[in-house]
Amino acid sequence: MTDARPPRCRPVPPDVAARVAAPEPGSSEAALLHRLETALAALPEEERRAVVAAHGYGEGAAGAAVETGHDLGDADALARNGLQLLRAAMERDAP
Repeated sequence: MTDARPPRCRPVPPDVAARVAAPEPGSSEAALLHRLETALAALPEEERRAVVAAHGYGEGAAGAAVETGHDLGDADALARNGLQLLRAAMERDAP
């Protein structure tokens, strides 16, 4: 038996992609969402969970804290660090 909580699986709304990186002119929403999903999958697990809760679901640091089990300050730091990593990955993988 493990103490790890399973992640809350909910689809990430399409507008999340727009908050992470502005789409290139002419790029499809599907291509942008694919890039976002790929970039999210590459994040370390804790940062990914914090980013999805805080920014994807709009729950802020409190949601990240619930999702990761960290205190509010640490969860906020994980979400900010994860968002920076996500932005970098989205820019690096831009067409």
